[in-house]
Amino acid sequence: MDNSFQKNLTSLHRDSEGLLGVTEFANIPFVPKRFFWLSQVGSNITRANHGHKSCHQLLICQQGTLQATITRGDGKSSVHLMSAGFTLHLPPLHWLELSNFSDDAILGVLASEPYNKDEYITSREELSKLWDFNYKD
Repeated sequence: MDNSFQKNLTSLHRDSEGLLGVTEFANIPFVPKRFFWLSQVGSNITRANHGHKSCHQLLICQQGTLQATITRGDGKSSVHLMSAGFTLHLPPLHWLELSNFSDDAILGVLASEPYNKDEYITSREELSKLWDFNYKD
């Protein structure tokens, strides 16, 4: 099972006219069907707190900083401090917590599926059961 969440899919180009961030869609490990973003999140607020049954997500920090904690269904976690251009691939059956947003943080997210509330995993117990069903020997 591949645990490398960080992907070098976004490049930043700075010049006298500003900062340009580029993510080439040809390199994304899924076909995006939805885009959304988070901004103006208070530093003491935690967002996400869920997983997905089949949806992949590509998280791209567009500005500022934030922390992404990814937890597999077997409980193994990784913490990622994100800043502009930092890109993470979140596969299905992983729990996501977003926290420690800077005042200017903007996080863009590409998703492999349209919004469907029934596709969300809303408890860690459900995540663990789904993980065991899909990955246990």
